[in-house]
Amino acid sequence: MSLESDRNKAIVRDLTEQVWNARGLERIPDFYAPDYVADYRPHGQLQQGHAGIRGMVERAWQAFPDYHEELHQLLAEDTCVVACFTVSGTQSGQWGVLPATGKRVAFEEIAILELCDGRVIRQRGVVDNLSALRQLGVLPWAKS
Repeated sequence: MSLESDRNKAIVRDLTEQVWNARGLERIPDFYAPDYVADYRPHGQLQQGHAGIRGMVERAWQAFPDYHEELHQLLAEDTCVVACFTVSGTQSGQWGVLPATGKRVAFEEIAILELCDGRVIRQRGVVDNLSALRQLGVLPWAKS
């Protein structure tokens, strides 16, 4: 593993704790480049720049006031880091088109983050929305 890979993994750990878990919106410029792009299509529109990441964090915390990301695994090669984590929280606010349910959820996400000069420039994520929607009671669980 290269020094760059280790450094980038540490940055992803720090931004998870300081921006997402601690709601440190003022730290966004420290961790995300001004031309940052987040791609979570088809479930969300492209998000760009500091305003884009700020909106993502704000919407997460509005929908889930106790929002938390627990990192399980970080894999890195040079400028890219793959993060596998669980998102959890109680849906007390609107999430997309879904009104508040008051139910607690925990679902998986995998994100590929590309870094340059110590900041994230691109992020591509895949979220287990099916599990989240089932836990919220929006979709039924599959019958065995």
